[in-house]
Amino acid sequence: MAKHIGLDELNGWSFEQRQTFYRSGLARFDNVEAVRLVEMMVASGLPFRRGSDIAHGDREMKALEAIIYSPYNEKLLLDAAAAGKPPLGAIEPLLVEHLGEDYRVDNGATIAAGYLIARRLYALGYEKGNSQKMPDGSVAKTAATFRKKRA
Repeated sequence: MAKHIGLDELNGWSFEQRQTFYRSGLARFDNVEAVRLVEMMVASGLPFRRGSDIAHGDREMKALEAIIYSPYNEKLLLDAAAAGKPPLGAIEPLLVEHLGEDYRVDNGATIAAGYLIARRLYALGYEKGNSQKMPDGSVAKTAATFRKKRA
């Protein structure tokens, strides 16, 4: 059984440990618990990043959230999931259009977008499926698929 990580433990970690935890949590959004841990890290107020990586609260992250969580774009995500395609592939053109050069691999924007999509779809009763290659011309190289949870 995995060890439960709580706020008390986070307080005792070094900056580098929190930074690694945050980065790996964004990239490892394979279940609701991973999402909960990232959200706990952000809510803690403890420092967890440096440099040019985007993170919760940044202008770029807020733009990703606005696009991904928009009710107008929900159909794009759900249609892609129903077709067995990565929802990121359906919404990435909007991300590129709105963020331009700020949507790229080296600053973590593609990973953050995948994380936010997972968070959104978990809330709608989906679970993560396999990863697939993204369409030609995409910024992200691969992305997760999602399927409706079985009752």
